[in-house]
Amino acid sequence: MKIKSYSFIDLAKLGRTDWRAAVLTVFIIALLSIICNWSVLLLTGGSLYFRNYHIADVVKTIVHAATDPVISVFGFWIACRKVLRRRFRSLISADLTFRFRRCLLGAALYLPVNVIGYLTMALYSSARYGAWMFPFGHFEGIHGEQIVKLIGALISFPFLAFAEEVYFRGWLTQTIGQYIRMPFVVVAVVAVAFAAYHTQYNLQLKMVMLFSSLGFSALSLRDQRLELAVGAHTMMNICAALQILFLTGPLSHMQTSATVTTFDWFALAVIKGALPLALMYWFLQKTGGWFAPTDTRTASTIAVQPERL
Repeated sequence: MKIKSYSFIDLAKLGRTDWRAAVLTVFIIALLSIICNWSVLLLTGGSLYFRNYHIADVVKTIVHAATDPVISVFGFWIACRKVLRRRFRSLISADLTFRFRRCLLGAALYLPVNVIGYLTMALYSSARYGAWMFPFGHFEGIHGEQIVKLIGALISFPFLAFAEEVYFRGWLTQTIGQYIRMPFVVVAVVAVAFAAYHTQYNLQLKMVMLFSSLGFSALSLRDQRLELAVGAHTMMNICAALQILFLTGPLSHMQTSATVTTFDWFALAVIKGALPLALMYWFLQKTGGWFAPTDTRTASTIAVQPERL
């Protein structure tokens, strides 16, 4: 069979691209989620389970199942072998490899630009309300059970970020990309789905998630792989968790006649969600090949052998 060259968004063409393949992939993820929930049912007892579990929770659990690290990796691995008929790593990179160092680089680059984002939020708030403001509470230490939860969260964040990136910037982007041939529209649709997926957040935080998704998609499509986005996503979650745990003290009281407008919420969402990732993208563009994977310095695609259907 003739060897063809595909960009990351077109890697779905290595296997099946029909709508039935997408439906079967979702079915596999949902089936694994149901199996996991039935396992919980058997362990906890039926009466306790059904007394605290409603049909809305079932739907929400199935929707979130694709970003559960275990279900995501195992489910997409099965789907790639049995349904999509392509390698699992085609969801990760154009050269069908996984580079852990790119994850570390993404995390390392996100940390300083996120600090710039925080400072920009402070400058905006201070200019808007006429006095210096820092958008966090005072530092407060943690102890006991909180330390254990923090350690558990820090361990789980990389796996959660990987699962979300494989789902949204990998499979969903590649799947939608076969029907919508304009990448910026694909990126926008994925961003809306990513924001809607975070059901635990209010509208303002959903806007932050939307702009963050635009940034993650820009990084993955620029790099033709997910690892930078995985690293940045992981560090974003870590920074958010540390902020919630340590900067929980009361904000300094300030008298002001200014009111928080819709434009303020929108501006702060852009600064928090988009600015750090935009700065990452700009830095990577300026440094060129210094921070590009060895195999993508001269080309953004790689020749691969499509698998037989």
